[in-house]
Amino acid sequence: MGSEVNELVRLFLSILHMFSMIEKKPWNLGTGSKIYLTEIQTVSMISEHPDVNMTRLADIMGVTRGAISQMVRKLVAKKLVVRTNARNQKEINLGLTDLGWMVSHAYQDRMKEVFTFADELYDSATPGERDLVKRLFLRIHSNMKNRIQ
Repeated sequence: MGSEVNELVRLFLSILHMFSMIEKKPWNLGTGSKIYLTEIQTVSMISEHPDVNMTRLADIMGVTRGAISQMVRKLVAKKLVVRTNARNQKEINLGLTDLGWMVSHAYQDRMKEVFTFADELYDSATPGERDLVKRLFLRIHSNMKNRIQ
């Protein structure tokens, strides 16, 4: 049993490594500039939370306000995001440019493909397999979350 578990752990680590490679590889979404997954996800979060401020966006994404500030600077330079002042001058709200909306829609289309693939896998699994995968994912998530806290 130990060698089978080792094989599964290696497979899982390989999946994580491939995801890391995907995250580092720029996407071509027709904007004329390289866009990385974290940038795309930030654009997507802004599209889902119109006029969100930087502090709230940091909370939603689980990162520091400084990290959001750096990301927003990049996205403004790429003409994907615009900053607007809220009622008080200290608060900065965020919105998307037309190019930003294009990126958001392209990302949503790609995510539909991912979820269609997942739905097909899920539909072909038995209830026991579904439960096992869910329990494994929850345990892995919990373990990883504990490691980063």
